[in-house]
Parts: sequence; C-alpha cells; structure tokens
Amino acid sequence: MKRAHLSNIVFTALFAALILAVTRLSVPIALGYIHLGDAMIYLAALILPAPYAAAAAAIGTGLADFTAGYAVYVLPSVVIKTLLVLAAKGLCRLSGKPAIQDGLVCAAGIITVVGYYLADAVIALAAGSDPAAAFTGALSGIPFNAIQAAASGALYFLLAAAVRKGFQKYL
Repeated sequence: MKRAHLSNIVFTALFAALILAVTRLSVPIALGYIHLGDAMIYLAALILPAPYAAAAAAIGTGLADFTAGYAVYVLPSVVIKTLLVLAAKGLCRLSGKPAIQDGLVCAAGIITVVGYYLADAVIALAAGSDPAAAFTGALSGIPFNAIQAAASGALYFLLAAAVRKGFQKYL
C-alpha cells in the first residue's frame, strides 16, 4: 500500500515537471501562448489516479503560467486543468476500449476552450470592462484555445498507445 502511494507521488511530481516543461515550450501569440501541455495532462489522467493527476496538472500548469509572466491566469488554469483531468477520468470510465477512451479524452478539451473564454471575460470584468465588452472581447481567444486543445489531443492520441504498452501493468 505504501509503495503504491509513493509511486503515485513520484509520478505526480514527474508529470508536474513534464507539464511545466511542455507548456513552457510554447508559441507566443498576442493573447498569451499556445502549447501542447494539455497532452501531458491527458497522459497523467491516463496513468495516475484522479487526485494525483489533478495535482500534477494544477502544479505544472500553475507554475508554467507564473514563470511565463501570466500570473493572472494561475488560478483559472489550476481550476480549468483540474476540471480537465476530472472530465478525462470520468469519460474514460464510460468505456473500456482504448480508441473510444482516446476520443473521449480529446473531447474533454472543450473544457479548455470554454474555461479560458470565461476566465478572459472575468479578468476583463475585474479590470473594469463593461459586461458586454468583456464577454465579446473574450471571444477572440476561442480560436487559439481551440487550436491548442486540438493539437494537444492529437499529440496525446499519438502517445497514448505507447504509454499504454509501457505502463500496462500500472493501468
């Protein structure tokens, strides 16, 4: 029992570092940056139990936003990526077939798009924008977040088969 717990903690730390690193390997854009860190979050959700995967996602993404100079997004990212893990884990439980699981996990990327739309609107409201302008202005981030979610889903799909084979005794 203690060995499994220690193994989960070690994998959580490794995934947090991996999520941080892959997220920081990003393409800067006017509204922030596009990265493939969500693919690592999906892998964490595939391998780790939900609480550990959520912790890895929250720590890795929060540190990535903070170290990239986007401290205002740390809390929204922690919430969004935790929800992403919980949705991915929940959707994976619906099916025992890996191909269906992969599709469902990738579909969970919708949380990224909707979550950052709402985060951008709330940040604009907090900065003093009127509600109509805040929610309209937040629409501009949707294409970039959709590209990020789709690219991360595609990378995850490519890596998932290898991970399943290598971690078969853990899954």
